[in-house]
Amino acid sequence: MSAASFPWSGAEYLHLDVFTRAPLSGNGLAVFLECAAWPAEAMQALTREMRQFESIFLSDAGEPGAVRARIFTMEEELPFAGHPVLGAAAALHLRAGESGERTWRFALDAGTVMVRTARRGAWVEAAMDQGRAAFGPPLDAAAAAPFATAMGLEPGDLHPDFPAQMVSTGLPYLLLPVRSGLERAGVRIPGFEALLADVGARFAYVLDVEQREGRTWDNLGVAEDVATGSAAGPVGAFLVRHGAVRAGEEIVLRQGRFLGRPSTMRVTVQHDAAGDLAVTVAGDVVLVGTGRLA
Repeated sequence: MSAASFPWSGAEYLHLDVFTRAPLSGNGLAVFLECAAWPAEAMQALTREMRQFESIFLSDAGEPGAVRARIFTMEEELPFAGHPVLGAAAALHLRAGESGERTWRFALDAGTVMVRTARRGAWVEAAMDQGRAAFGPPLDAAAAAPFATAMGLEPGDLHPDFPAQMVSTGLPYLLLPVRSGLERAGVRIPGFEALLADVGARFAYVLDVEQREGRTWDNLGVAEDVATGSAAGPVGAFLVRHGAVRAGEEIVLRQGRFLGRPSTMRVTVQHDAAGDLAVTVAGDVVLVGTGRLA
């Protein structure tokens, strides 16, 4: 598809940083508005052009506060991702020019996500209901060892009290709990995506349990994500499930230190009426700039 045929003439976009209160920290995001007629290849091309870890494309869903959203990394479209949804809700709040609280409903391929936003001076606080956490079977030490090796970790780095486990609130992550080695972690083998598929995971997230700090990468190991809202929910559910945190206690999860963009995610996990773990992920969002496409 040629650039001349892209349906973006005059389209508005916003550049925001998510999981931070200060511009040029946290996880950057491009939010594109009024994208109903755009083909997927145009969205993919713009995501590569913006060179953010992810971009999100919005269109009107026909009701106040309701939007249809599509999320792209530089390699692919995702059914769900956390920081784009929170950032997009904050963008809509800022664009509406309101100072109070708002509620937004995002229609994604993974389902509907509700987000609450509130203006807090120079930033917007956003909180999304990620829904119920789904768990795969925990992995014993022998089953976890190939994943540790693939991530550049030693067997002794894995935390002895917490198993590796797939957890999902819309995007399945293999959580690798460690007590050391976070600074050495990274994708070290080709074919990592196929290895993850064996346990039903799409990506891996290395979690320092004691420090409440994590890291994740694309499956080629080329790009490290600054802050991962879609993993923060699974991390919170995992910590509650394994007794490290009480239900209802706010969990502060840090990420992005190794990229020079420190980010803070806040997670709360409650038992719902059915006894399942229901997850809320919150963070602050700050506007960096706005623009229009030529």
